[in-house]
Amino acid sequence: MTTDPQDVTVPLAGGRALHAQLLLPAGEPPAGGWPAVVVVHEAFGLTPEITTVGRSFADRDWVAIVPDLFSAGVKVGCLVRSMREMLAGAPGAVTDDLLAVQQWVRSRSEVDADRTAAIGFCMGGAFALLLGSLGPAGLRAVSDNYGRLPAQRVDLTRCPPVIGSFGAEDTVLPGAGDALAARLTVADVEHDVRSYDGAGHSFLTGDHKLFGVVPLGANFAYSASAAGEAWPRILDFLERHTAVR
Repeated sequence: MTTDPQDVTVPLAGGRALHAQLLLPAGEPPAGGWPAVVVVHEAFGLTPEITTVGRSFADRDWVAIVPDLFSAGVKVGCLVRSMREMLAGAPGAVTDDLLAVQQWVRSRSEVDADRTAAIGFCMGGAFALLLGSLGPAGLRAVSDNYGRLPAQRVDLTRCPPVIGSFGAEDTVLPGAGDALAARLTVADVEHDVRSYDGAGHSFLTGDHKLFGVVPLGANFAYSASAAGEAWPRILDFLERHTAVR
């Protein structure tokens, strides 16, 4: 069983700080430490669904850190800043914050510094890829779940192996799965990208509204069948790539 989430503060550049939830496996860490995963939330913020993702990793003997990207300032301003960076598709201040989170968690004594991963959903999936494009020390794998692709000018050749999961009926990012696979092939990055029939956007966490509204024509529903196929594949990929070498 997982221990209760701990509220932690990650120091950032310029004297700022980011609040996060830290979830640890129960018991003593193994020699060398546990692997760690950075769980990056959607534009809906740090919701219970995202905390549940972190808990699921901790139950599988990962240290999970779930940062609140909207906590390093006024929430609305942080949201606007995050959306602008995501739409620009290039690393900026928000990606730098995530890099600080990844480096902070890998410095902990119970973590194997050479075995970290990042997983993100929608906006978070885009930022997980941008983090990967920096080639940070210790990052072994990235899971992008229906995230917007980086701009063409972003060099993905330093990115660790990527697993991508998309909905074939996603009206927000139509064709994004195929486009990501093509980008990663050109960059010579190992990848496993799939699009699931019958699934729309946000099918792994789903049923959210931004400011109480679902965009017209968008399918944000959870898909039990697609999620049931995608989660074992994601976990297997991340565990294989963060295995002790």
